[in-house]
Amino acid sequence: MYSSGEPDESSLVPVLDRRSFVDDICFGSETFEACLATLDRLLSRFQECRISVSFSKSLIVQRKVGFLSHDVSAAGIASDAKKAAAVTELSFPASKKGVQSFLGALNYYSRFIEDFAVYGAALYQLKDADFEPGGDLSAARQSFARLQQRVRDAPILRHFDRGKDVHVTLFANEWALSSTLMQEHEGKLHPVRFYGRVLKDAEMNYHPAEKEVLALLLVLKVCYTQLVGKSIRVYTRFSTLEWVHKSKTLFGRATQFAVLLSPWHLVVERVKEKDCAFAQLLQAGLTSFVDLDESLASVAPPSKGSPNVRLDPHLLYARLPTSYSGHVLSFDGSAKTEKHGGYESCSWILWKLPEWTILIAASAYLEATTVNLAEYAGMNNGVSAALGLSITDLVIVGDSRLAIQQSLGVIACRKETLMAQLNHHRELVAKLRSVKYLHAIREFNAAADSLASETLESKASAVTTSEARIAELRALNRINEVIYETSVGETTEEKPSVSVLCVYDQQRTPK
Repeated sequence: MYSSGEPDESSLVPVLDRRSFVDDICFGSETFEACLATLDRLLSRFQECRISVSFSKSLIVQRKVGFLSHDVSAAGIASDAKKAAAVTELSFPASKKGVQSFLGALNYYSRFIEDFAVYGAALYQLKDADFEPGGDLSAARQSFARLQQRVRDAPILRHFDRGKDVHVTLFANEWALSSTLMQEHEGKLHPVRFYGRVLKDAEMNYHPAEKEVLALLLVLKVCYTQLVGKSIRVYTRFSTLEWVHKSKTLFGRATQFAVLLSPWHLVVERVKEKDCAFAQLLQAGLTSFVDLDESLASVAPPSKGSPNVRLDPHLLYARLPTSYSGHVLSFDGSAKTEKHGGYESCSWILWKLPEWTILIAASAYLEATTVNLAEYAGMNNGVSAALGLSITDLVIVGDSRLAIQQSLGVIACRKETLMAQLNHHRELVAKLRSVKYLHAIREFNAAADSLASETLESKASAVTTSEARIAELRALNRINEVIYETSVGETTEEKPSVSVLCVYDQQRTPK
């Protein structure tokens, strides 16, 4: 309307010999004089274009106006109080159709509801059968109540200021992801908008750190025009995001993520559990994403596979201190397909830290055909060997993402053959006082890989006793390069080999 190149007035004739009417125009400014100047320009253009204005319906010089079911003021944008109150007074629906109506009413205000997708997932999965006698609606009722409370407590969303820095927090769990776009006002981080969605079936198997990358990609896509060209400070629970964004040594999905993030300038800041300094930055009423997991057990939707075990965020990326004294189990598995005979091998090595002395180095020839079974066999044989030496605390390291993450409960186990191995593994680790897991790529697990490959060729199980071979295995071992805590000043770029690092610590009395 205010751009140059408009047609002259002679060409602006009324359509169908009728005057035109325009509805819902809203504008504002930081000063009264600027508002009057904008109004003068607007009315002049209306006159030129023969657009009518109903002054009886117009509101001029207001501190707050209702616009498209929102309350707009200098402080920001808020949901319409009357319509929000109507939603909060609803009782729990008696049918799936009623739930859909409730969600439809909330969808319009979803940008005001922090973690809307996280709390709404249980309602989206409801079926007609759930409302029949005997149906379990406990999680749905909890989600319904939480969403109503979120509507009551919905914050005012600040207007996006291109002159201010941009801050983004990320959260993801087993079924949904969410992100919050924020900017600083009066020394506090205030929300500009909330985003989120339910995870797809395939995405539910992703590691939590990978899900947080999806949450970041979501906010970058939705707010592209606002964020393009700006430096974005991202707060995450994991160090993986910074590594993906900066590393030149990538593999798997990390490569795709790196390509999608490459145009953006990200400043990644890892926020640890119970980070008081970060919590103090947040506006009152916002939930710290690090602590959110604690409140979600009652609203978890039914899982579509075997149940996932919720992991404590601060344990997911714990590493060993350099002074750690204990035992590490490394394992591996190899297999030949049925086309080449259909057999496999597995290996396991027990290490004594801090010297990295080999206590046991063994391998087994197996008559099976899948590498996943071989990996499980190596891991379980290694745990059995550790129990035989009366070891109570164990760190398990391998390059099998599937075996380690299924043991942690991060991804579901659906195959019966693997479920049997997983259940056996859980029975074994239940006898330990504590167990931790680390996934590293093959080049750092070269010692166990060498044993498994050797047995695959010889087709004979063996226990390594040769001092020369043991010395060779110690030389091949590079787990010590990725298992220890990162020292101050060291970046994740220096350790690009840890694709997934997970810990599940069980404190028990040894059986």
